[in-house]
Amino acid sequence: MKFSFMCPKRNMRFESADFRITENHGVISDSIGNKTLDAKVELNEHCPFCGEKHVYHATELSCPFET
Repeated sequence: MKFSFMCPKRNMRFESADFRITENHGVISDSIGNKTLDAKVELNEHCPFCGEKHVYHATELSCPFET
């Protein structure tokens, strides 16, 4: 599954399926019942725009299942 990522240095969007989920603390709920994944997503490959390996908090990424 490909996720959409934003290069924080160049502000350009790219897709990749080469990532891993780390620091996974599971799904958390806020006071009104909204659920989010408390984890980080690390790219296994270098960013195609700046050449660095980025790490994102799961809440920074758009859901790949939304239309």
